[in-house]
Amino acid sequence: PPPPPPPRSQTQAGRLWPLTGARRGACRVQGGNTGSFDEVWQVGEFACQQQCASSSICVAIGYYFAGRMTRCELHKDPIFSILPMGEASCRIKPGRAPAGFQASPRGQIQPATRGAPAPPLPLPPPSPSPPPRPPWPPASPPYSSPSPP
Repeated sequence: PPPPPPPRSQTQAGRLWPLTGARRGACRVQGGNTGSFDEVWQVGEFACQQQCASSSICVAIGYYFAGRMTRCELHKDPIFSILPMGEASCRIKPGRAPAGFQASPRGQIQPATRGAPAPPLPLPPPSPSPPPRPPWPPASPPYSSPSPP
């Protein structure tokens, strides 16, 4: 039997850039936010990558797919991490890793020093605790029997 056709996103000349972190997930900038990007709806992942490749301000693509809906994000801010999500991919444009960081051949972002792991995302601040609730039912004065007339 003939080999299966390549995935639709790779049928044109060229290949997709490696997945950031070597796994599916949404692009995140320093601090764990989404950063600044332009959106293009209903294009293939390879077409999304081509738009980024031809742009001087695009540093990475984020690509989301849910059924027939697709969204391409053309990121303008350096990508530092990914938020794991099965329906998303983040691919950094070759040569556009953040200053002081490098993208490995597998797409991982790591400090430029050899062997050091990428810095972890900061933890969000703890949520404030809610104010104490008043007792329920509300306290009422002690029961006293009515005095005879």
